[in-house]
Amino acid sequence: MKILVLGNDGRAHALVWKLFASPTADVLVAPGNGGACQIAPQVDLDPLHPDQIARWAFDEQIDLIVPAGSEPLWAGLVDEVISMHIGVCGASQRSSRIEWSRCFTKELLLRYQLPTPHGRCFTSLPMAEKYLAAQPLPVVLRGDHPASGEGVYHDRYTALEALQALFASRPVEGSSHGVVIEEYVEGSLVSFSAITDGSHLVSLLPARIYEGLGPQPDSPPAPGMGAITGNSTYAQRLTSYLERHVMQPLVAAIAREQLPYWGIIGIDCIIGAQGPRIIGLRCSLRDMEAQAVLPRMIDDLVPYFEAAIARNLHRLPPIRWRDEASVALALVTQGYPHHYPLNATVEGLTDVDEGILVFHDQTDSPLILRYDPARRERLLGGGSGGLYLTGGHVVTIVALGATLAGARGRALINAERIRFPGRTYREDVGASER
Repeated sequence: MKILVLGNDGRAHALVWKLFASPTADVLVAPGNGGACQIAPQVDLDPLHPDQIARWAFDEQIDLIVPAGSEPLWAGLVDEVISMHIGVCGASQRSSRIEWSRCFTKELLLRYQLPTPHGRCFTSLPMAEKYLAAQPLPVVLRGDHPASGEGVYHDRYTALEALQALFASRPVEGSSHGVVIEEYVEGSLVSFSAITDGSHLVSLLPARIYEGLGPQPDSPPAPGMGAITGNSTYAQRLTSYLERHVMQPLVAAIAREQLPYWGIIGIDCIIGAQGPRIIGLRCSLRDMEAQAVLPRMIDDLVPYFEAAIARNLHRLPPIRWRDEASVALALVTQGYPHHYPLNATVEGLTDVDEGILVFHDQTDSPLILRYDPARRERLLGGGSGGLYLTGGHVVTIVALGATLAGARGRALINAERIRFPGRTYREDVGASER
């Protein structure tokens, strides 16, 4: 089976690594990065051009396309290839609105009484201003499209300015001016995903996500600084609760809305004093979630993707997991997410302990595998030199352990062995499961 993975971040590398282990899979990646392209040949395709991907996949007899992120689905990848009988692990463009339209998502959650912070969606600035004036602080503002941005505001005047800016902006052509205003919920950010065929689902594991350059509440924003999965009684109960009370009702709601769906569906929620509160939905694994969850998966991932597309997921058993905790620790440059040293190289990747995984995020190298369409074979890229940075989020160290503390200790020790200018990371990742 020929599989094409779309993406160039740590999710793409983690998916390539997992799919490569399948005995039936021949994996390609577009465009990949310095780590993914060491095990899967690189294809020169832009994930945001579904028409080009469809033509190339048809010519190359690709059986399955797996987007690492949701952007190709937003662009209409499924709609483009469905007539060519090429499987895509993902939602149609209409169904992917659950991620690219926060207003649609908020109204869906409220309509089906799914747990979400108190709030509303507005498409009228005067109505939004009146509602904002009556809300207690702090308050959260989210633009309709994920690229519009979001923020937590403790000052009403600053929140009003941000609200006006969100209504004035249109980061993506065709996006609306809607804004979600909701209460601020204090707690841990958790991502939880499942594989679904639109009617049935097979759950993955919940992952606590760390964002921000430090643990302080006022720390500068920085995405994907770390993630953990636990194997304690608390983690098992959380998985069961989210599957039964959140994910199953969500899949049922999408079915009632007549939104065709197969592939990954995910939630981002805050676990606070009142329980989980959904703040967003996803059509793919979250960055850092994939790196923390997939290494614990014992079973082959390919049959679950195939069953989701064929609408017979109910015939497969639940996924088996290693009875170990995982800690995924992002190694970033000083200045992340805005700056990074140009032409800097990464060293020490061969010095990590056996069993430690290193998923690349923003790296590249001349010495990678490339796919030659003319000969339909793998070629080693030309040129010389080692691995170099293409951004501030460089690699993610992943360690497994019998306990969360043991996995965290292994991750911290091996993080010190990887070197590049300005390397830094959050030492508190995994210090607590909740």
